Amino acid sequence: MTYSHPNDRERVTDLLGRPPMGPFSVVHRNHLGDPVVIENAPFLDDGTPMPTRYWLIGSKETYAVAVLEAAGGVRRAEREIDVDLIAAAHERHQAAREARIPADYEGPIPTGGIGGTRRGVKCLHAHYACFLAGEDDPVGSWVHRELGFGICRLTIGDPLTTVTVDGSVLSIQTPLNDINDRLEHGSYANPAELTNIIGEITDAFDDTLRRHDIIRPHEVELLISGEYGAALARLESGTSTCHSTSIDRDTAEELFRLLATDAVTDRLDHPGLLDSDGDLLGAICVVVAVGRLLSPSMITLGSPTTS
Repeated sequence: MTYSHPNDRERVTDLLGRPPMGPFSVVHRNHLGDPVVIENAPFLDDGTPMPTRYWLIGSKETYAVAVLEAAGGVRRAEREIDVDLIAAAHERHQAAREARIPADYEGPIPTGGIGGTRRGVKCLHAHYACFLAGEDDPVGSWVHRELGFGICRLTIGDPLTTVTVDGSVLSIQTPLNDINDRLEHGSYANPAELTNIIGEITDAFDDTLRRHDIIRPHEVELLISGEYGAALARLESGTSTCHSTSIDRDTAEELFRLLATDAVTDRLDHPGLLDSDGDLLGAICVVVAVGRLLSPSMITLGSPTTS
């Protein structure tokens, strides 16, 4: 195996906190070109078997997975993912690693599947590294979703909306009460202010991504969680018991037009809404603004747990 870039060995040493003990290649990088996952040779320089083929070394990713593990992520993954799917992933991984060892090799060889284990979930870091390296690993895919990769999660609130994207948790200013006050134009929303507010939200979102050096994601799922997500799900479904529903961008725009053209009293009186839901025009402005930026493949309003 060869190093993928003249500076990779130095950078991998920095990320590991020590020099690598065997040959490796960088198999996944972030958008800045920094190593995130390395592929280790089956043996270290001294001939010791190396059971961990793919190693997660990206600092942000490693920290995010550690937080997930500390919150009980290993037990949750084992509860939520079919045990046969996990076992099959271990078998595929072991077979692929053994295929790299010469048939006439004599001596101890790496054993086990992902992370050197044959069953269950030993380490979320190892599974996530496999997923990022391109393996069909259901645990790694689960981690990816839990960390918010492939999903942009908005927990809409007043005065801040929490944004989880690319494994980072950010916040943007969304003073919903002030937004709704600004939109008052007699009993209907002020069209000029609607345009201004959506522009302000998109600018705030983009500015926040830039400050945290995050590339704006595209073709992701947009998940609207929290109380406003559940309220918008009730609005869309027309049912007060609905906690979650999935819509496309066009439907989100229809909800926006519905609320934006309603008199304020009518906005509070749609089927399914609770007395506690209040005016949702500011919240749907946030959804539409971010939706126009990200072009999400799907928008999920609320969740089964309304969180």
